[in-house]
Amino acid sequence: MSFNKMLSERLIDLFNEYSGNNDAIEIISLATTDGFPVHHFSRLSDGFDVETMAAAASTLYSVSNAVTKQILSKSFKITFIESEQGNVAFVSLQLADKDFVLSMSAKSTMNIANLRLLINRLANEIGDLDLADVA
Repeated sequence: MSFNKMLSERLIDLFNEYSGNNDAIEIISLATTDGFPVHHFSRLSDGFDVETMAAAASTLYSVSNAVTKQILSKSFKITFIESEQGNVAFVSLQLADKDFVLSMSAKSTMNIANLRLLINRLANEIGDLDLADVA
């Protein structure tokens, strides 16, 4: 079984816990930085395309990383998109020497500070998973 598949299985309970504890969360998604979906949760309609979300997260990761390296000479950590209906956050993660991007979207009832807190907390929990048996 591939690393991504085993990682996906480890994320089921964690994604369910975060989405179950907050109705404002609409999407939680983990993708590789080259655009492949690993695991996702969505409250959106059946028309939600996981592959498109992974590709968008990968693209935003690349752009954010290029901008922060050019301006700050650092790698990016978190990027936000703010809209009238809600917000989306993207966090860079490294797991078992592989790069990933974690995305979380929430309705406008959740302010951007709470979204930042939740996605960072989730990113830390994912980073703390014992992945020795997965890698």
